[in-house]
Amino acid sequence: MKNRGFTLIELMIVIAIIGILAAVAVPQYSQYTKRAKFTEVKLAASPIKTSVELCYHRNSGADGCNNTTPVAGIDSQVSTLTLQKAAAASLVASVTLTGTTAPVITVTASNQDGFSGETFILTGQPIGTAGVNKTISEWVESGTACDQGYC
Repeated sequence: MKNRGFTLIELMIVIAIIGILAAVAVPQYSQYTKRAKFTEVKLAASPIKTSVELCYHRNSGADGCNNTTPVAGIDSQVSTLTLQKAAAASLVASVTLTGTTAPVITVTASNQDGFSGETFILTGQPIGTAGVNKTISEWVESGTACDQGYC
């Protein structure tokens, strides 16, 4: 009569291999889900970015488009209401628009779902002359969130 089945050693090796794979996979999955959730924070900057680009287009790149301080003669300037709407997302604590010669959009994550106030900063790279032909050539991402690999 021939014995069939696995020995205790073989079963322990299989369990050890499964444990090693799980130890590697769980942190990767956790990082993946955190990056996926951070897209909500990144998306909060999107309407502000579009509004700034529209203001630049309508006003030949006037520097007044770089912040929410009202400037006479500037059409389609970003309003504080637009910033408040962008900050209404559940993972977003605040959204600001600042800048003198270039627009800087700063989105701060809330303190929930594993986030602790990380910042996502978009800085517009203008080309041309203000009030004549200035436009945004690209947006550069930075901030503590990018340092942690969420961007």
